[in-house]
Amino acid sequence: MLSSKNTLFHQAVKVSEEYLGPAGERFMRRQITTHLKIEPEDLDKKSLIKLIDWSVIAFSLITNSTHDIDGFSRDLKLLTVNGG
Repeated sequence: MLSSKNTLFHQAVKVSEEYLGPAGERFMRRQITTHLKIEPEDLDKKSLIKLIDWSVIAFSLITNSTHDIDGFSRDLKLLTVNGG
């Protein structure tokens, strides 16, 4: 369960949960640890940019909805401006 801290990781999880429901946190943790080789709580804006690329690829394998894929990507990219 996520703590109430408003880290960049937690913000990314919130976005992911909008599209994947309760699996959103596990999805983000897996993307971060597998592709970025960092702890999720160490996510920063520079890493987030790389995470977006990987996450969108993985999300595209889950759904064919270009509307959802575009929204997911857009919402994560907003965190590079507003998050952290």
